[in-house]
Amino acid sequence: MAKINTNSNVYTICYAAVMVVLVAFLLAFVSSALKPAQDANVAIDKKKQILASLNVRGIAKSDVEAKYDELIQETYVLTPDGQQIEGADAFDVETKEIGEKFPIYLAKTAEGEDAYVLPLKGRGLWGGLWGYVALTLDCEKVLGAYFDHESETAGLGALIKEEKFQSQFIGRPVMADGKVALTVVKKGTSEAETQVDGVTGATLTSKGVGEMVQSGIKQYVDVVVKGIVGAISNPAGCGRHKGCQKHEGCGQHEGCQKHEGCGQHEGCQKHEGCGQHEGCQKHEGCDGCPEKAGAEAGHKCKSGNDCCKSGTCDKSGSCGKPGCDGDKACCGHR
Repeated sequence: MAKINTNSNVYTICYAAVMVVLVAFLLAFVSSALKPAQDANVAIDKKKQILASLNVRGIAKSDVEAKYDELIQETYVLTPDGQQIEGADAFDVETKEIGEKFPIYLAKTAEGEDAYVLPLKGRGLWGGLWGYVALTLDCEKVLGAYFDHESETAGLGALIKEEKFQSQFIGRPVMADGKVALTVVKKGTSEAETQVDGVTGATLTSKGVGEMVQSGIKQYVDVVVKGIVGAISNPAGCGRHKGCQKHEGCGQHEGCQKHEGCGQHEGCQKHEGCGQHEGCQKHEGCDGCPEKAGAEAGHKCKSGNDCCKSGTCDKSGSCGKPGCDGDKACCGHR
């Protein structure tokens, strides 16, 4: 039997090829075996970032899932033309997809305030940036923020990941003169409440965060105005109502044509302080006078001044005079 020449080029090439194939197979096997655990860790990390934007930080890994399920009430995914993608979960939208899809989380902060969490993406000095900004339901104020990066400089641009930088956003107004104005500027140059101080020595990274926040929120504004949530400059939770044209805070709104869930009213055109009325056109507190009686009399009660406490409305208005106390004679009724 011929002896194998281990010094030949053929032997070296064949040996190397076998080893490469074997190592590649082993790596693929290990990667496949570890993938579920890796995916779970990535999901936990993403949930921790979302929770950080809601001011929940330093939470144990074992508690993340439960806390996320507690604070995240509902999610939406909108298309660029403002249409909701049925059945889509905002959590499944990857950072690179933002702009093609617009994920929105309806949540509660650590303090119990209702909030919209908007995922953002941008570009720093050396690589990609991303983050989450929690806004009040009228989208006028920041409730919390979290930012991260791919490869910014340690000790400089990388500091955007620190709570010290992120906490500056809490309580900041988002809008100015009807436009998204929230941004980041060079440290020491801020001139308005909508301007947050950047990181010292990291001008370009700070600028990247500022552009990501301002342009990112504006993208949501442009999309949401077209879609189910309503005008983001003044929505106050319009995303869950049908037929709402414009209102401020469901239950204390004006200009609502017809909606479901706003104080349990139907057919209200315009009112202030409608208790549990239906078909109310316009009144400001009937002071106990049944509106049906007022409607039958062809008269609208106004602040109780022409409404008898006995429940009878009087067109003359004499019932509201001091000392009457709802006396029928005083009202002109026997």
